[in-house]
Amino acid sequence: MKKVLQLIFGDVRNIASVAAAVLLAWTVARWAPAASGWVLVAALIAASVWQGH
Repeated sequence: MKKVLQLIFGDVRNIASVAAAVLLAWTVARWAPAASGWVLVAALIAASVWQGH
């Protein structure tokens, strides 16, 4: 949870990663609403892993 909060409220790169994840989930929600939550979670996890490197 700490990593997710750091991702959301971090620097500009972090904010851009979260914005991209939300945009991806919103786009998926238009065609597959049931999958949008899973897409958001997966995108946030991928962004946090990417931020860790």
